[in-house]
Amino acid sequence: MNIRSRIKPLRAATMSMLVVAASVQAQQPTTRADLAWRYLLMDARYATADSTGRLSDSTRAALNRIFDRSTLSFFGGRFAMTAAMMDTAITLADPSYRYERRALPVDVRIGGRPVRLVRDELLSRLTRLDSAGAPTASLVQPLAAARSRVMLLVDTVSAERSAEFLAEPTALARAVTAEVAALEKGRNPYARREGDLWRSYRGTNGSTVPVRVIAPPGAASKSMGVLIALHGAGGDENMFAMAYGQGVAARLARENNLLFVSPATTPFMSSAVQFDSLMAVLGRDYRIDPARVYLMGHSMGAGAAARLVQERPQAIAAVACLAGGSAVTAAGAPPMLFIGAALDPIIPAARVKAAAAGTPTGTYEERGNEGHTLMVRGGVLRAVPWLLQHTRKP
Repeated sequence: MNIRSRIKPLRAATMSMLVVAASVQAQQPTTRADLAWRYLLMDARYATADSTGRLSDSTRAALNRIFDRSTLSFFGGRFAMTAAMMDTAITLADPSYRYERRALPVDVRIGGRPVRLVRDELLSRLTRLDSAGAPTASLVQPLAAARSRVMLLVDTVSAERSAEFLAEPTALARAVTAEVAALEKGRNPYARREGDLWRSYRGTNGSTVPVRVIAPPGAASKSMGVLIALHGAGGDENMFAMAYGQGVAARLARENNLLFVSPATTPFMSSAVQFDSLMAVLGRDYRIDPARVYLMGHSMGAGAAARLVQERPQAIAAVACLAGGSAVTAAGAPPMLFIGAALDPIIPAARVKAAAAGTPTGTYEERGNEGHTLMVRGGVLRAVPWLLQHTRKP
C-alpha cells in the first residue's frame, strides 16, 4: 500500500477522532497526565515496531507527520485535539491500541493516615533542622532536595505535575522518611547513592531546579563520567529518563558507567552559571571524572546545550544536539554532533545542518522518514556511542 492510499483514510480517522475529542473535552478535559501516558504508549509502540522492522518507510513517515502535528497542537494548548492526533499515530504503530484513562490517586493514605499528615510531620522535622542553626555547606543542597521530595506527598495527585503522578506514594514516603532521619544525624542521604532518584537542587538566585539522577551500580565507590540530557519544550526532567525511546539514554549511560542527569531545561536557557551549580552538586555527591562530562539535548534542550558549550567550552568533552542547536564558535569547543530529522516541521533539518556547518568542530547527520520528536530514540542510539569516543584533554 502506498503512502497516499494510507493517508486518505488516516485523515478521515483523524477528523472523526477530533469530533469525538471535542465532545468529550466539555465533560472530561484532557490533562497533562493523559498526554503523558499517551506519549509513553507512543514511545513504546514506536520503539517496538521500529526495532522489529514492522514499519515501512511510508508508514514511518505518515506516523511521524501526524505525531509532529500533535506536538504543534500541544504547543497551541489544544490538548483534546493533541490527544486525538496522538491516538491516530499510535494506532499506526499498533492497530490494537485503545486508550484507557488511568485513574490518579485520590485521598492517598499511608498506614491508614492521610498522606498530608506524613508530609507535614516530615516538613516540621526539616524546619527544625533549619531553625537549629545554619546547616553546614555540605547539607544545604541535601536539605533542599529532601524538602522537594517530601512535597510530592499529596492527598490528591496532580494531573499536571509529572513528578507527582509518576511517583508511588508508599515507596516515596518510606524513602523520604529515611532521608530525613539521615539528615538529622548530619549525613547526606544522596551522597554516593545508586539507582534512580527524582530530586531538586538549589540553583542560581535561590531557584529550585528539579532533576532526575540515575547512578550506575558501583557509584558509591568509583569515579564516573556524566551524561547530562536536556529535554525539549513542553517536556520535563523525566523525558530522557522514561521516554525518548523508553529511556534509552539512561540505559546506555548505566551500561557505560555514566551518571545520568536530566534537569529541567528552562533554567539552563539563559546562563551557564546554572550548569556550574549543577556540577558543584554532582561533584559533592559523586566522584566525577572531569574528562568525561557529556552533554546532549533535544530541540529546546539542544539550543540550551549549544549555548552552554559556547560559554563553558573547556568543561565538556563532547556534545550531541538532536533536532536543534546553534553554531558554536568558542575557542577550544569540544566535538559536536548535530542530528536533524528529514520531516521535521518544527526545527527543519536545514537549520540543524546550518548550525553544524557554522561550528568548526561540528558534524552533521540526518534521520530519514522521521520528524521532530520520534527521531530522538534513533538519535540517542547514535549519539551516545559517538559521545563516548571523546574525552576532554587536560
